[in-house]
Amino acid sequence: MIMQNHKGWQNYQRKLRRKELRQRFLKQSLWSLPFLALLILGGLFARVDLLSGLFGGILQTQNQCEGKTIVASSILTKENLKEILEPEVMLGNSGQKIDFNYAGSFFTLETTLNNGLQHYMSEKIKHARSPLIGFVAIEPSTGRILSLTESNNIEEQGEVCLGSQFPAASVFKIVTAAAAIDRCNISADTKLTYNGRRHTLYKNQLTDQTNRYTNSVSLKDSFAKSINPAFGKLGIFYLKKNLLEEYAIRFGFNRQIDFELPVQPSHIAVGNDPYHWAEIACGFNRQTLISPLHAAIMAATIVNDGKLVNPTIVDHVIDSRKESVYSNSTDVVRQVISSETCEQMKELMSATISRGTSQRTFRGYRRDRVLSKLLIGGKTGSIKNRSNELLYDWFVGFGIEKGGAKKLALAVLVVHGKLLRARAQEYARLALRYYFST
Repeated sequence: MIMQNHKGWQNYQRKLRRKELRQRFLKQSLWSLPFLALLILGGLFARVDLLSGLFGGILQTQNQCEGKTIVASSILTKENLKEILEPEVMLGNSGQKIDFNYAGSFFTLETTLNNGLQHYMSEKIKHARSPLIGFVAIEPSTGRILSLTESNNIEEQGEVCLGSQFPAASVFKIVTAAAAIDRCNISADTKLTYNGRRHTLYKNQLTDQTNRYTNSVSLKDSFAKSINPAFGKLGIFYLKKNLLEEYAIRFGFNRQIDFELPVQPSHIAVGNDPYHWAEIACGFNRQTLISPLHAAIMAATIVNDGKLVNPTIVDHVIDSRKESVYSNSTDVVRQVISSETCEQMKELMSATISRGTSQRTFRGYRRDRVLSKLLIGGKTGSIKNRSNELLYDWFVGFGIEKGGAKKLALAVLVVHGKLLRARAQEYARLALRYYFST
C-alpha cells in the first residue's frame, strides 16, 4: 500500500506543520554555518560524506540489544513518525512497504508485520459482523508487532486496537494474581476461600469468616475459572490499595506507551474503600480501562520473564539513497515481576485453556497437529456496558513452542451487540494455529 494513494493522504500531507519544519531546518542550517566556514578554510571539501551528514542532520546512535551493539544513523524519531503515520493506514496494511514524503524528502518504511498473519486475521475480522473487533499480536522478546488489525462498525468510534475506552474486566486478574504471587507469598496451589456464586461480588461474599457453605479453591483454579469473590478477597486482605496501584502501574496502567502510533494510556484509579479494592482486583468494574495493544503487552511481559518491552511496528526507514534514517531496537522498559512469578503465571494461564473458561473453545487442542506442540495460556474477560446493549469480550494470552524458539503474545477484543457472534478466544485459537503452522 503506497501511503500517497491512501484516501485523504494529500489532505493529511497538507496539514503537516510545514512552518515548524522550515524553522527547524533553518535553525539546523544556521548552527552548521561556523563548521562549514572552518571546512572551507581548512580545504576539507573532499569529505563530502561529512558535509552531507551536517546538511542531513544525521546523528549516530548506539543501542544495546541482547548483548549486541547496533549502530544506526537516524534523522527520524518516533515523534516524527507519530506526526507522519496515519493509524488507519498501518491498521489496514498487510505488510507492504510504505512510501511517504516528509519535509520535502522521499522515504520508504518497512513494518514489523508478519505478512501472512496480518492478512489472515484481517480477512477473518473483515467479514465478521460484530460491532467492534481488535486484534494485536506481538513477538514477546522484541516487542515487534506481528499483527495489528481491527473491524469497526460503530460510527464515530476511534481506533479499537489503540484506544483505551474498553473495560479491562477479568483481564485485570492477570495483574492481581501476579502481584499476589510476587509479593504476598502466594503460589498457584495456595488455597483461597469464597462463599456464594463464582461470578458475583456481594459484600457478604468478602468476609474472612468460613462456614459449611464455604468453598475452597486453589489460586490456579480460581484464575482459570475467573472466580470473582476469591479475587475480591485477594484485593481486600492481601493487596489492598498500595499493591493494587503499584502493580497496575508496573504493568503499564496510567503510563504513556512509547510507540510509533499514538496510543491512549490505560486508566486505573484506586480509592480507599475496601469493597472498591475487591472490584478492581477481580475486574468487576467499568472504570479500569485498557487498550488491546496494552493487553497484548501484558501477555508479552509474562512470556518475556517479566520484562516489559516497548512495542514497535516500524522495522526501519530508508531515504531515496537507500540509506537508513530510522531503525528500531529492543527497548526494555522495566522488570515488572520476577521470572519465578512468570512461571507461576504461565501455569495459571495454561489452566484457563485446559480446565477453565477457554476449555470448550480449545477442546481437542492436545490432539491438534499444531496446537499440541504449544504451551498455550490465556485469560478471558467479559462485561456489559451500562445500558446492557454491548458486551465486551476479551482473550489475552500466548503460545510458546515446546521444542522451539517461536513465541507469540496476543490480545483479542470483540464487542458484541444483541447477538453473540464469534468469541474473542475463537479468534485467538485461529491466530495461534495459523502462526505456528507457517
